[in-house]
Amino acid sequence: MLMAVIPVMNEEQTIGSLLDELAEVPLAQIILVLNGCTDDSEAVITAHKLYPKCRLLHYRLPLGVDVPRAIGASYARSKKARAVLFIDGDMTGRLQCCCRQLLDEATDGAYDLTLTNCYPYVDYRSQIAKEVLSYREALNRTLDIFDQIGLATPSHGPHCVSGRLLETVSPKSFAIPPLMMAEAVKKGLKIKVAAALEQQEWSSANRGDNHNQRIADTIIGDCLQAQAFFLDKPISRSDGRFFNGYHSKRRFDLIGQ
Repeated sequence: MLMAVIPVMNEEQTIGSLLDELAEVPLAQIILVLNGCTDDSEAVITAHKLYPKCRLLHYRLPLGVDVPRAIGASYARSKKARAVLFIDGDMTGRLQCCCRQLLDEATDGAYDLTLTNCYPYVDYRSQIAKEVLSYREALNRTLDIFDQIGLATPSHGPHCVSGRLLETVSPKSFAIPPLMMAEAVKKGLKIKVAAALEQQEWSSANRGDNHNQRIADTIIGDCLQAQAFFLDKPISRSDGRFFNGYHSKRRFDLIGQ
């Protein structure tokens, strides 16, 4: 069974178009993790033609960054999914081809984590982006996969995992995507970039400078934590400066084993 996991928190403006993009992707089930929704996201989903394929998981309060992915991964694992596509509910744009490429590569048996290159031809990068990318590069070099995937990461853009990865990696690791990738590498699973999306082909909601900085700190801290895990060092989100971002114990409280 091929599945998708979509975190949804007040995405009434985008979730319909995202489901439109997934209409021609060969998915048996779409897991939508509704958390902290106070808008009409659920009404948009239930009115969509793909609703018969949808499984809605409801949480009254917001779960925080990436926790919905982990909950979706736990559910997909319980259903013995063959492969799972992860894509955020606020993503819009030309996504169908990318999603099909990611799934194809994750279901042929050769690769277990397929990623999207979200910076294929970008010349200008903000200072925040440069800092985040430097930590992503450091992690990928530590994992000895930089030559294969460059700056790609499951923290950014659609990605797909195989059923083998789903069974091998702890569902809790999906709440810290770089940690999930580090655990996959450590256990001998195979990773590749399977798709590319130019920035003008897709977008996600801009929630302001404060959110952008906290997301950057979250990803940097996640990379440091994944690096420490891979090197069998004490877990740390610091390299002299502590990068907490949106990280909290709550990221793990609701995730299955």
